[in-house]
Amino acid sequence: MNTEDNRNVDMICQHKADGSIIPIKIRMLDDDGAYQEFRIRAYKDLSYKGTVFDLPDASKVHTSGIYPFECRISCFGREQTLRLFYNSYEHTWKLAP
Repeated sequence: MNTEDNRNVDMICQHKADGSIIPIKIRMLDDDGAYQEFRIRAYKDLSYKGTVFDLPDASKVHTSGIYPFECRISCFGREQTLRLFYNSYEHTWKLAP
């Protein structure tokens, strides 16, 4: 999988009545241009860390409207952790490098 830059990905998720979000399945393009789907095996909601979140490129975002997650998927028999961000203003999911 190509994870060199923040890029939009397709996500199926559940929005609960209390406002929390549960990521269920991710779909993204692989290096060959084909879509790959992965079920989220486990996730961690990182928005509890406060109102400021450090991105991998050393910039900071305020989490009001940005919801960071760490998600575990199984990719070709290996467990892999992905860092994803949901932007509630743009209604987009991004994969972080």
